[in-house]
Amino acid sequence: MSNYTDASLIYYPSGYKAGKAYSLKPTDGSGDLTFTRASTATRVNESGLIESVATGVPRIDYTGGGCGKLLLEPQRTNLALRSEEFDNASWSKSSSTITANTAISPDGTQNADAIVDTATNAEHNINQTITITSGVASTFSVYLKSGTQPFAMLRHYGAASERYFCVVVNLNTGVITKTQAGTSTSATSSSITNFGNGWYRVTATCVFDSATTVIPILQLANSATPTIGSFGNNAYVGNGTNSVLAWGAQLELGSYPTSIIHTTSTAVTRVADDARKNGISSLIGQTEGVFYFEFDYKKNQINTALFQTSLGTTNAIYVLCLSDFKLRFIINLGGASQVSITTATVPNLGLNKLAVAYKLNDAAFYLNGTQIGVDNSCSIPGVDSIYLTTANQNTQAFMTFPTRLSNAELETLTTL
Repeated sequence: MSNYTDASLIYYPSGYKAGKAYSLKPTDGSGDLTFTRASTATRVNESGLIESVATGVPRIDYTGGGCGKLLLEPQRTNLALRSEEFDNASWSKSSSTITANTAISPDGTQNADAIVDTATNAEHNINQTITITSGVASTFSVYLKSGTQPFAMLRHYGAASERYFCVVVNLNTGVITKTQAGTSTSATSSSITNFGNGWYRVTATCVFDSATTVIPILQLANSATPTIGSFGNNAYVGNGTNSVLAWGAQLELGSYPTSIIHTTSTAVTRVADDARKNGISSLIGQTEGVFYFEFDYKKNQINTALFQTSLGTTNAIYVLCLSDFKLRFIINLGGASQVSITTATVPNLGLNKLAVAYKLNDAAFYLNGTQIGVDNSCSIPGVDSIYLTTANQNTQAFMTFPTRLSNAELETLTTL
């Protein structure tokens, strides 16, 4: 089997322009994806630096290095004001001072601030007060780097006792050293991601019980495992020189962090990315075929398709992210289910390769070189479109084959 010869459409993130993501095959442009996003956005470029991308331009993202990935994200709003200006009055200071523009930030310019404690026995932090929708997940994230000391804490606070989620990190080792949540806080998760040059993005996600006012707090800590009270509070005796570097604060409604959305005096919304191609029945097998999809799985959106052949589900072939983060291969014809095959476990957090094959009474689902399941009693709809959704976020490759490959070929195609 030759992928290039046998496939009818091949997309790898490479060439692009406003409104277009070029496919490698066919070469006449008939398989190029139509791309829209009615706002600017950010990405990590080939040099590992965060940069802004113009309205309507696809984002080929190089987070973590290696090959670029097509970054697709849902609409999000950064509710935190002055995302890179911690000396601004939008950020309240508690027993701390700010030295502005003291270090090179993840965007390659000298606009990162130092947060410095004062020589008092107190909490040493900066914070904002923000109104959110009650009972929904919210994610607080900041890019951090060790200053004169390595310990910092993100305190996602619901403005009442036992409504908090704290994440403590050691910025010398790049690890989360402690998490603690109040009893009125649920659905907690945290992460620390290495962005190079000593910078890490630290995140804290949770749902507060009945809280509509939240206070995202960036706080200095005096150890890797500080004592945390029922308000998420922590105090220590400062010396006036302990510092941590910070840049890019974000508070967004959602169960995971998305790319940084820069703000000044008002909240800013990044509109959803949209990549699709309609009217390509000639490139999709109408009675048999294969869809191959290579992606960096983030375990983010649930009950959303990774990709599908139409925006509706009456006649569609797609792979769905379930509420437990497993994947399900689905074929519907005239609204009736023809195929439903589900993975037994959650896919890798990171690179995955999947292929779904279809033919009358002969469907199969392969993931990372393993057969997930088959269906030998199914009918197949005719489809004519491809829609890459924001559920996967990072598309590394997509291919269509107009004939059903053998199971041995599917195993080979999907082996990591």
